[in-house]
Amino acid sequence: MGAPSPELCNLARAFNAQDVDAATAMYHPDASIVEVDKVHGSSTVARGADGIRKTMAAYIGLKPHMDVVTHHTTVAALKRDNGNLAPLRPGMVLVIKDVR
Repeated sequence: MGAPSPELCNLARAFNAQDVDAATAMYHPDASIVEVDKVHGSSTVARGADGIRKTMAAYIGLKPHMDVVTHHTTVAALKRDNGNLAPLRPGMVLVIKDVR
């Protein structure tokens, strides 16, 4: 089973520490995120650093506790002509072809 991404772990740490600045810093200043109805009262999209900061402050204001758990990991590999498996490396693209 694989490990969760460092970014997700850092976001969980920020939420658990109620650190709005750290949670906001996880996002690119030009990013957009969807605000959840039950927190904000409507489904809207927060845009930019100010919108993301407002959204993170609202979520963190609920005093959540976030745990990061891996439930499933998929490992892809290529099957060579000799039957051996070769793992995919960064930058490789797996193309699935129906050969029936």
